[in-house]
Amino acid sequence: MKTVLIVDDNIKNLDLFKDFVESWGYETVTAQQGKDAISLAERYLPDIILLDVMLPGMSGYEVCRELKENTKTQHIPVVMITVLNDIADRIHGYKIGADQFLVKPVDYNELHAILDSLFGKKSMFDEMESRGTVIESLNVLLKQCLSSEAVVVADRKFHYCRKLCDYLNLSKNETEQGLLLVRIQDIIATLCKQKETVPEDEMTFLEPLKMDKWVKPLLLYIRGYLNGVDETLQRKINEYHLEKLAGISFVLDRYGSILVSENGDDNKALLKLRQECSQYAYPDDVVRLLEQIVNDELFMKSLKDK
Repeated sequence: MKTVLIVDDNIKNLDLFKDFVESWGYETVTAQQGKDAISLAERYLPDIILLDVMLPGMSGYEVCRELKENTKTQHIPVVMITVLNDIADRIHGYKIGADQFLVKPVDYNELHAILDSLFGKKSMFDEMESRGTVIESLNVLLKQCLSSEAVVVADRKFHYCRKLCDYLNLSKNETEQGLLLVRIQDIIATLCKQKETVPEDEMTFLEPLKMDKWVKPLLLYIRGYLNGVDETLQRKINEYHLEKLAGISFVLDRYGSILVSENGDDNKALLKLRQECSQYAYPDDVVRLLEQIVNDELFMKSLKDK
């Protein structure tokens, strides 16, 4: 049975919400404090959370922010209940992840309709795979397809991608896009090598996927960078705000290729990458940052080896 977590410090309001929600056929869990709400949300993973804004101590906004920043609870729809009808308060709530607002006194027919709508959307979401899960599955698949030496290079590119995204303050969504792209690049490269085809021939598996609209422009950007990116492709990169990811992905792709040709020698690979950067106008900020990251890790490794 579907479960609703109800959070309100007023016991009369809490009981009233509880009675209505249970009469509609849903189970309920209740809390009167913000910290208790977070704990119960992690424990029970309810399908929806009804959250009063005005709570003692930790406000409803603070609770909502913590819930949406927690990977265990961020997918749970939050309906915020408030006596405030100010547009600025709603905008603030939406910015921290609130899914809906209800103004007191609550119209329970409206609440019932909102719950039914959110339950339907959540059921669809629950059937979808998260991007993080897809990345993990691709990691396993890639390691089954590649030689041990190729896996080492692929994993280093993946690791450096995460580091670069972190240093450049990319969002979680952008970071996941970058990591996913790194894995897709390696899979396409593997298919091309095995079947003696070109990357464009192996991109067709992306076409049924929604990610195709941003993955394919990036793949084509990386492939065409040295020969010049045409205006149509550049517009797509700009349209989806992929400029930073495009630079990161291209530099990592080149670094991975050079690393293979230099038998895994980071120092030689960095030197050659820097030479290419000067010759072909690679994204200099990304190249310099990658150099810093790799050199820092090589230095730390040398200390451990002593």
